[in-house]
Amino acid sequence: EKSAEELAKLTKEERKAYHQARIASQQANGAAAGGGAAAAAGAGAAATGDAGAAAAAAGKGKQLTKAERRELQEAQRKAKEDQKAKVDESDELLKDLKMQGLNESQAREVMKAMKKANVAGEEEEDEDDEDDVLDLTTSVRRWMKEQENVNSDSLHDFTLKVRFQGHGDTLPPDHLRSLLLVLVGEMALAEVDLSANIAPAAVSKKAEPFFERWSPMLEAVYGKIRDALQAQDIVVQSIVEGVAAAATAKGVTDTSEGNLNLAAAEVGCYMAVRGIDLIEDEDLLIGLKRLEKKPPVLDKFMQYLEESIAEEEDSSADDDDE
Repeated sequence: EKSAEELAKLTKEERKAYHQARIASQQANGAAAGGGAAAAAGAGAAATGDAGAAAAAAGKGKQLTKAERRELQEAQRKAKEDQKAKVDESDELLKDLKMQGLNESQAREVMKAMKKANVAGEEEEDEDDEDDVLDLTTSVRRWMKEQENVNSDSLHDFTLKVRFQGHGDTLPPDHLRSLLLVLVGEMALAEVDLSANIAPAAVSKKAEPFFERWSPMLEAVYGKIRDALQAQDIVVQSIVEGVAAAATAKGVTDTSEGNLNLAAAEVGCYMAVRGIDLIEDEDLLIGLKRLEKKPPVLDKFMQYLEESIAEEEDSSADDDDE
């Protein structure tokens, strides 16, 4: 028999295997008392991954029944599979954390803290309600509102906090989308009247301070996205969604793509994006071209981008000739 403390140290699967082995040994027909106890002890040892202890426990009793041997072997096999899965999962998590911008030491620190949090979470599992689990954007919103300063260390803190809130399987594209949704939908357009005729330049002027403040995080996360086309689409689409969310929050009923006020707000946010070192004009233009509908104000902005890109290329060519 294992003590309550020893059982608490086992994973869910290990505890299940242990108890199944005990029940099987107790119910086995014709099992000697010593053999049954040995089978239970052996299965318990197998559940913890200690094959040597399992064999020793089995050897101390009488000869096991066929059912008991089968149960013990199954527990040992399951323990080995679980151990291998844990190693593979740990390696994958370490790799993923390093992709988020952490060095190996920081990544292992996060993994250690996550393990402690998971143990605590398992103890309260029966009391948890699935509705209490925050979605990613809600977790990101909470984190953003807690920040007084945004700098090069913010990505580490962001990764740690967001993963602890149940989003360990999310990646940089997901993070960038949520950051932009909150930034555009709840911060940058807070003082913009989206129900009135507005000029993109006026929107940009109000949005720029917010984009500037969050530029260290936006640039760091954007740089982690390997697929350039995906990164472009996220910037463009998240601004569109963020403007629509801001409009809804302000009581604007028409949030369709045909709303010219919202289109002007979107362009104002694209202009603000150009003020930070997030996305090149060429990449922004490519992302905008993939939008299905392009109102006149967006067409005009795209034309401006094309002319700006052409001028920069001409300037670079002149420099090369010199």
